[in-house]
Amino acid sequence: MKKTTTKIVGALLCTCYRYLKEKIPVFFLSLILTLLVTRSYGQQVNHTKITGIVLSAEDQKPLPGATVLDVKSNNKAITDANGRFQLNTTDTSGYLVISYIGFKTTQIKVSRSDHQPLKLLINPETAMLKEVLVSTGYQTLPKERATGSFAQVDNQLLNRRVSTDLLSKLEGVVPGLLFNRNTNNSAGGQADISIRGTNTLYANNQPLVILDNFPYDGNINNINPNDVENVTVLKDAAAASIWGVRSGNGVIVVTTKKGKLNQKLTAEFNANVTVGSKPDLYYGPYNLKSTDFINIEQNLFSKGHYNNDLSTGYIPVTPVVQILANQRGGIISSATATDQINALRNIDVRDQLNKYFYQKSVNQQYALNLRGGNSNSNYTFSLGDDQGQSYYKGNSNGRITINSLYNFYPVKNLQLSAGLNYTQTSTQTNNPIYNNGGLTINNQRIYPYAQLVDANGNALSIAKDFATSYTSTVNSKYLDWNYRPLDELNSADNTSKSIDNRINLGAQYDFLKHFSASLKYQYEHANTNTQNYNSQNTYFTRNLINEYTQINADGSLNYPIPVGGILQQTDGFLTSHRGRAQVNYSNTWSQQHELNVIAGAEISAAVSETNSNTAYGYNKDTETSHANVDYASNFTIKPYGYGQQIPNSLGFAKSTDHYLSYFSNAVYTYRNRYTISGSARIDKSNLFGVNTNQKAVPLYSAGFAWDLSKEDFYRLSWLPYIKLRGSYGYTGNINKSATAVTTITQFSGNYYTGGPGSQIANPGNPELRWEKVRMINLGLDYALKSDIVSGSLEIYNKKGINLFGNSPLAPSTGLTTFFGNTADTKGNGFDIVINTKNINGKNFKWTTNLLLSHVIDIVTKYGVTLKSSNYINSASASSIFPLTGKSLYGLYSYKWAGLNATGNPQGYLNGQISTDYRNIISKTSVDDMVYNGSARPTTYGSFRNTFSYQALTLSFNIIYKFDYYFRRTSFTSSGLPYSGTSDYYNRWQKPGDELTTSVPAFPYPFNTNRDAFYKNSSVLIDKGDHIRLQDITLSYDLDKGKLKGIFSHLQVYSYINNIAILWRANKDHLDPDISTNYSTALPLPRTIAFGVKAKF
Repeated sequence: MKKTTTKIVGALLCTCYRYLKEKIPVFFLSLILTLLVTRSYGQQVNHTKITGIVLSAEDQKPLPGATVLDVKSNNKAITDANGRFQLNTTDTSGYLVISYIGFKTTQIKVSRSDHQPLKLLINPETAMLKEVLVSTGYQTLPKERATGSFAQVDNQLLNRRVSTDLLSKLEGVVPGLLFNRNTNNSAGGQADISIRGTNTLYANNQPLVILDNFPYDGNINNINPNDVENVTVLKDAAAASIWGVRSGNGVIVVTTKKGKLNQKLTAEFNANVTVGSKPDLYYGPYNLKSTDFINIEQNLFSKGHYNNDLSTGYIPVTPVVQILANQRGGIISSATATDQINALRNIDVRDQLNKYFYQKSVNQQYALNLRGGNSNSNYTFSLGDDQGQSYYKGNSNGRITINSLYNFYPVKNLQLSAGLNYTQTSTQTNNPIYNNGGLTINNQRIYPYAQLVDANGNALSIAKDFATSYTSTVNSKYLDWNYRPLDELNSADNTSKSIDNRINLGAQYDFLKHFSASLKYQYEHANTNTQNYNSQNTYFTRNLINEYTQINADGSLNYPIPVGGILQQTDGFLTSHRGRAQVNYSNTWSQQHELNVIAGAEISAAVSETNSNTAYGYNKDTETSHANVDYASNFTIKPYGYGQQIPNSLGFAKSTDHYLSYFSNAVYTYRNRYTISGSARIDKSNLFGVNTNQKAVPLYSAGFAWDLSKEDFYRLSWLPYIKLRGSYGYTGNINKSATAVTTITQFSGNYYTGGPGSQIANPGNPELRWEKVRMINLGLDYALKSDIVSGSLEIYNKKGINLFGNSPLAPSTGLTTFFGNTADTKGNGFDIVINTKNINGKNFKWTTNLLLSHVIDIVTKYGVTLKSSNYINSASASSIFPLTGKSLYGLYSYKWAGLNATGNPQGYLNGQISTDYRNIISKTSVDDMVYNGSARPTTYGSFRNTFSYQALTLSFNIIYKFDYYFRRTSFTSSGLPYSGTSDYYNRWQKPGDELTTSVPAFPYPFNTNRDAFYKNSSVLIDKGDHIRLQDITLSYDLDKGKLKGIFSHLQVYSYINNIAILWRANKDHLDPDISTNYSTALPLPRTIAFGVKAKF
């Protein structure tokens, strides 16, 4: 039975096998066809394909990278480079949600029956971040495809601030950009800015400025901000490295306004006037009251302090000292002396200075811009006129600019361009306070009870270089030797004029569909003429002639310096040629790939010359001078009696810079979400010699970006935009003072021979190379739904490599140090941008923009360590004294141990409290001195708020600076009474005061080492942290619908700048943003501007 069953089962299996073997191909084919038909039928029933294009409702431009979401199926598509999309939806009708950075998120109802492709229009968010194009000076890319760190200031934000100079408009609106206003450069009227800290020790530390695709070598103040369309700041290697060895401090790319094809003539006019108050001469603790100043003089006179000066007969002294000397000599009685002195106690020289030497500043600005075009050309023409009156009487400035650009398309794919830029500036600096850093007597600042003008407004004289008793006795033989400051103001004639011309030529030809080739050329010629004409009426001329006047044996006078005016003249010339050849490739294919590549070479040559000379006996009317001036002989100088040659400013300097560079950059984007970039550049020049050029070490960068919000798996509707990016690369710096060959400098007046001489400036070093700065940057860009909150977060790390610095040499070489690539630095920081729409109603809007930056720069390698006194005495926000492990702008001081029971300051010597000031100064080691911190802010930013109600807009900007220190000025005994500050009133005066004050006693005789220790001790270090209400702007806009006549837009605006400090960390009410030097220790005056802009 078992066998029978087995046979039956086996027969069935064999039958099944033979059946399946024969029928299986048909079975599987039938199954596959059934599935396909079923799926196809399902698609026809349940799915609908929608195609369309997303456009800006404002200008009908396609929006690449926009997100289109089907609400029902949650399917999502990303528009391609042409704004087109394709999307599968699960029903015949439904809603699509379109989102795009800078535009309002829009929901649109669509139906299968709608005509396709759909044309979907969305509106821009005018108050928030728009899609922007960033420019590197070589190419322009959508910011969404940028992997580097770019910050753009558009035209609206640029014009928020009223100013005639471009750079000041960037303050408080660019993350990472810091205006260093507590430096000597800034106090002298020069720009001193930094982008993400400082990346060099001794090379130029200012950012590179690019103007319309080429580096700008002229004065940045020559650029009229009314001609500027936008400014892009390049902060990391991916953004800036393509500019090579000049990009290490960041790059500022300035793009001027340009016309468009088929644009009807558009005219814009801007006019404003800015009025500034007089500077606050009564600011701060830097002046003693006249009565206290006099009391100190009386005290010092009684102790014989002025005896040496009085004994010479010619050293100038103050009126009080002279009165006391007259009383002691029996010339006047004690009562008369007392009456004369008391008459001076209530005088404050600042009252007369304020009235006669200062004024309200007035700046007027007028600008006209014309733009337009037709089908084959476009043009731009602008005219600017700026005139300024300084708050220093006698000082003024003016600027006239003319700019034109014409683009012509003669045939298909060919563009020709020609541009002309003309700038003329003039400056007058006739104020003696401005020119001399303040009024002085014997190189000390003026005493507080000085009288400069009598009751009738006539100029009075003060003793400047020589005692009145001396000049009054010799005036009968010499020219008038009196110094009258008010007369100097009216007699000076110091002018500077400059003309800067730039010619730009260009051609671009598009070929092979995706390629274009361009040639650009720029010629620039600038000349500056500075003339300081001192007529015979000026004290400078009379004093110099008198000092060199010789008395002959017969009593007659001989004038080695001819009687007449003195003209000091300097001429500067700059001529540069720049050329660039560049090939561009741009292609988008398969709606998923986009590639932009540029490659090219550029060459530049710049020659700068400076000539200077002095003409004695100059007659301004005839423009003639005496040619026979003896510069070789020594003449006896009055009243000192030593021999000296006549000053001769004859000089000539010339430098020639040649550069040859090769560059390339590529940006590839896949599916509008993944982007990679790379750039490389090789620079060669005549600065460092053949060896460096042969090595041809490139500066390069690489970057990536990932638009996470465009991924199919991304579902955070409340965060519709998030992008990650990063970059790595190298930028560079160049130091023109260093060369590969041994250099010497020549000078006149050799100490031993009296003739010309030479000395080695720097020994040869054929291994010199560019400074390099390596930077790593990581960034995140984001925007919440409807752009309620948007912004970015960036962190970076940088390293300065082969920086120029000093390194020790063996004494046997004849030199102690050499200057070369011997130093390194490192740094890190972050930039945070947060933009919020707090209220976004139809009529009322409120937006906030917060910028927060932090940067720390540290010296990691430096070959020379100086004495501690060098760091303590000289390191400041203006100068770098490198010390390994410390900040580039470190601030140092002596350890402070308080006052002792007699009111003397105490320090530390060998770890013990001491008053041995000489040894404290000489023996304090670098390790023992106090490192207080950075003298420049390491945390800084701004907080800007903008309110708008219909056509009215109000905005204010708060700027803050944290985490830095400054050394405040206090009185020193040896400097009294001139160095007197309000600290004098808090000085130690009796036992027990050391418990309540840190200001030392006022002893006599003076101990200069004691003073040196005190003024450089840590007790005088204050925190510079402060918060400032920088400005407020108010504007009212009228559009064409509300205007009659030719105007299409009209804006009336006002602007207030330098308003107030809201909070400061120091308790002395000092403004940390200004220098603590006496001559420049004045806050910037408040200004108010009114203006109108018209477009028609």
